[in-house]
Amino acid sequence: MLPSNDPTSPAVRLASVTKTYGRGSGAFTALREVSLDVPRGVFTAVMGPSGSGKSTFLHCAAGLDRVTSGTVRLGDTDLTGMDETRLTELRRERVGFVFQAFNLVPALTVLQNITLPLRLAGSRVDRAWTDEIVERVGLAGRTGHRPGALSGGQQQRVAIARALVTRPEVVFADEPTGALDTVTAREILALLREAVDGMGRTVVMVTHDPVAAAHADTVLFLADGRIVDSLDAPDADRIAARMTTLGAHA
Repeated sequence: MLPSNDPTSPAVRLASVTKTYGRGSGAFTALREVSLDVPRGVFTAVMGPSGSGKSTFLHCAAGLDRVTSGTVRLGDTDLTGMDETRLTELRRERVGFVFQAFNLVPALTVLQNITLPLRLAGSRVDRAWTDEIVERVGLAGRTGHRPGALSGGQQQRVAIARALVTRPEVVFADEPTGALDTVTAREILALLREAVDGMGRTVVMVTHDPVAAAHADTVLFLADGRIVDSLDAPDADRIAARMTTLGAHA
């Protein structure tokens, strides 16, 4: 499954995306006619009140959930209508994921966890690239450990390395610092920033934390399933102030 060869096309494009759960009187619409281009090589944060549609946005954009209407593209590839086998291949080969809960395999070593997406895809492990990733995320000397022997911050470093090892077009991060202390969270955010600035990746991060969002190039604000505003080159105070007014829409 080949990525887009056009560097000017968006990394991710949503066009009139609506996502509704359930049917009839019990139906709930989490996203409403969302249209958005996410540029390549940019760190984008997504914020909004509880229930605003942040996680649904990420799941739909990443191909983890199917939209009710509209289209989602990764590069030039239309995810809409793909069967589950093709979506799984696309996520494995072209997308990286970082979650709050780390989602590591306890029985595998750090190195085995990092290279798992390559092995599942039947791809050759590029040892030089893997070593570089391990070095960049600060895990040199720990590749033989299992997750249970690591701190939470170290486990999240493993998850970031695993997300980057396939050289993905986009890394989607869902509350990646939610389970970490302030100092460790700052280190993890610096790693995501480095993935953009030093490695040319595209990062889309959902977060509730204005300080975390301030590491991004652009912050998108969701309310009632719609993108209602954005801030470029944001700082935490401006983000927090905007979130205060969004609360009225929750």
